[in-house]
Amino acid sequence: MSPFKLVAAGITDVGRVRDGNEDGFLDEARRLNLVAVADGMGGHRGGEVASATALGALRQAMASGEPLRDAIEGANDAVLEKSGSDHQLQGMGTTLTAGTLGTDGSMLIGHVGDSRAYLLRDGELSQITNDHSLVEEMVRTGELTPEQAESHPQRSIITRALGIDPAVEVDVYPVDLRPGDRILLCSDGLTTMVRPGEIEEILDDEPDAERAAQRLVDAANAAGGEDNITAVVVEVIEVDEGDEDNPTGSFAAAPVAGEVMEDDETEDDPAGTAPRRQRKRRGWGRRIARTLLWVLPVLVVLALAFGAVGWYARRTYFVGVDNNHVTIFKGRPGGVLGWDPTVDRRTAIETSQLSENELDDVKAKKTFSSRGGADGYVRRLRTAIDQRTPPTTVPTPPESTVPPITAAPAAVRT
Repeated sequence: MSPFKLVAAGITDVGRVRDGNEDGFLDEARRLNLVAVADGMGGHRGGEVASATALGALRQAMASGEPLRDAIEGANDAVLEKSGSDHQLQGMGTTLTAGTLGTDGSMLIGHVGDSRAYLLRDGELSQITNDHSLVEEMVRTGELTPEQAESHPQRSIITRALGIDPAVEVDVYPVDLRPGDRILLCSDGLTTMVRPGEIEEILDDEPDAERAAQRLVDAANAAGGEDNITAVVVEVIEVDEGDEDNPTGSFAAAPVAGEVMEDDETEDDPAGTAPRRQRKRRGWGRRIARTLLWVLPVLVVLALAFGAVGWYARRTYFVGVDNNHVTIFKGRPGGVLGWDPTVDRRTAIETSQLSENELDDVKAKKTFSSRGGADGYVRRLRTAIDQRTPPTTVPTPPESTVPPITAAPAAVRT
């Protein structure tokens, strides 16, 4: 059992320039002692799929007990297989930088690409990984200075990534841990925008890991946010003997790639020796507020959508048949998502009065944008019916042949 446990918090952001976010991160610190960052490439859809595929495969492999290097090689196979199954994804790839806790108190960092891992110890920041990029190789060979590399036009060209070749070379770096250490995993969207000195200052100044990750992302956006930005800040916490909350590596309810898993544990430290950057307990009130922050906009959108559907469904009229009478309905024939048409007016015209063509036309449920249009159609039907029906006349009775009655002369009283 390791003398340490990991507590992590991560943030990913689309940045100020890109339309979509091809970055992803994995926070399985509590369940699997595993954290990772991936930066996809291959277009908006390809990059997203590549990073998510690699992170998902890494998580499954580590949950099955595979060593970190083998798990990353398996993630490479998964990205290759995914790109081969869909021609729209061909050529996609991703970086991957992952960290896992060893039983001997060390942390293994597995690395492919130009995402990075840093160690902050006693206020000093040091880079753990070496970039697999064209510019970084030129710096290592002395062709460029680090200052020249920062503005080199080819600094985004990487020389190693997952999903490009069937075999991938994985760099693994062991890091001996101390209580209070901080590990930062990040994509190049952070390191190309924020200098190491500012990263060091933020990590050393902000005691809360989640707020530190957010401040790093904010700093990259303030500098231009030219790429997607991802930062995962990992706290190294010393485990007291008999601590029941020490991670066991069991695999349960794993999150999707890029999802933040919150760890609500707080270390008791009556002696005051715990690291000052220890993660603070998050109360129910904060959880509810965060949930409402996501749920309320969704409910508003759903309400607006429901109202829009209702407006669309009820703004139309059509003429059809109801109880063998020509009838005007309000709504759309057949209804729309539960908004069924209703009878607006049943006319006195019976279906038996219609010609065959007229009846077919009515049964076709002609639609109109207004009630006036429907009324006009009904009037035309009535006119057609009246023109086909001869007028009804009342026969004039023949002249009577009975002679008129002559009144008898009145009697004269004498």
